[in-house]
Amino acid sequence: MRVLVLWRQCAVDMKMRKTDIDHAFSFQRYDKENEYFYFNIYNGRFANDYNWIDKKMFDVVIFHYTAMELRGLDRHWANFLQLMKLIWREYPCKKIIMSQDDYTLTERIWDLALGVKVDKIYTVMRKWDHSILYPKSMLGNIEIKTVLTGYVEESYIDKITYRDHRQRKYDVVYRACKLSYRYGKQGQLKYELVPYFNKKLKNSGFIYDIASTNDNKGAVLGNSWFDFLASSRTVIGCLGGAGFADITGEYDKKVREYTALHTDATYEETKEVCFPDVKENLTGVVSPRIFDAAITKTCQILVGEDFQEILRPNVDYIVLNTDFSNIDEVIIKMKDIDYCEEIANNCYGHVVESQKYTYKKFAKWLINDIGLISSDENNSINDINKYIARMCKKNNDTVMNEILLKEEKER
Repeated sequence: MRVLVLWRQCAVDMKMRKTDIDHAFSFQRYDKENEYFYFNIYNGRFANDYNWIDKKMFDVVIFHYTAMELRGLDRHWANFLQLMKLIWREYPCKKIIMSQDDYTLTERIWDLALGVKVDKIYTVMRKWDHSILYPKSMLGNIEIKTVLTGYVEESYIDKITYRDHRQRKYDVVYRACKLSYRYGKQGQLKYELVPYFNKKLKNSGFIYDIASTNDNKGAVLGNSWFDFLASSRTVIGCLGGAGFADITGEYDKKVREYTALHTDATYEETKEVCFPDVKENLTGVVSPRIFDAAITKTCQILVGEDFQEILRPNVDYIVLNTDFSNIDEVIIKMKDIDYCEEIANNCYGHVVESQKYTYKKFAKWLINDIGLISSDENNSINDINKYIARMCKKNNDTVMNEILLKEEKER
């Protein structure tokens, strides 16, 4: 079976989130029975970049979630959507969308799904939220299934330098980006933990590195992320996601316009003006960070008790109540080095050693769920594969040159 993965790399590897690369290439890495080809759409590309594709090449095309992120770029999305309709609408293969951050510009996911006649959408949103984001009245019989935002990449385990908790540099670490108010109260929580813990830990005696980021400024990316986690006894965290869906992008527009004029506006003020009647009706989702922390045996301090039944409260992580009411008790627990190390080891055993949440398992599950398709076997199959690989490489090399040129101009 030949599978084309349309994905999006918009920066050199060291500036990419490791989880994006791990997720996209997990299919090729762990499924050796089928052939995978990766085509970087970058900013959508042009019609000529796709003119080598014919209707006998692919059994499956996957629109990876990194490619779906292009829907946030107005100047590129419309052209990309038209190109995809032209190429894939009548193409005789299975078509798959993998989406994340589905709560933003969801309508554009619908447009692509209907435009190319998608068979399945894999979303990270929980099952009871499907009816909000993917109503049958809009999408008909397209199958919607829930997957996780990320998984355990086992190849990292041998690369990590493990230290006992008493030998680690930091007591607490954390990074978070301040998100737009359009993500609701749930979207603000990740950032709110930064000033809250900086204030609470100020005179605690802890050595900590807790900071906010602005896009990639201040972020810890690539392999440095695992080194950062492994240098600390504990790490703070919460569920990801948004409180409500911005299906058309109208709330984003209102928020941007309002906050441009009122730069010091609070979330409550902005909500009252931009979306006063909107209720937070979506459930948060587990972030790939919980798996990263599990791999590095770093004790997690997480908000709430619902982590999709992956983590066990006060067994695999220390619970911080959603109203922060037990913060003093949590800080006492954080000071107990042996207790934190025990929690971290529990999590490592339950999440990592169990191999229940690995990319290997995910990749095999995914291909079985899509369903095996028998390609026509003939003497030219190797020639076709080589041709496809060559055309993908040609495109990917061109894209990378564009990225490097862009980054050079920005320096």
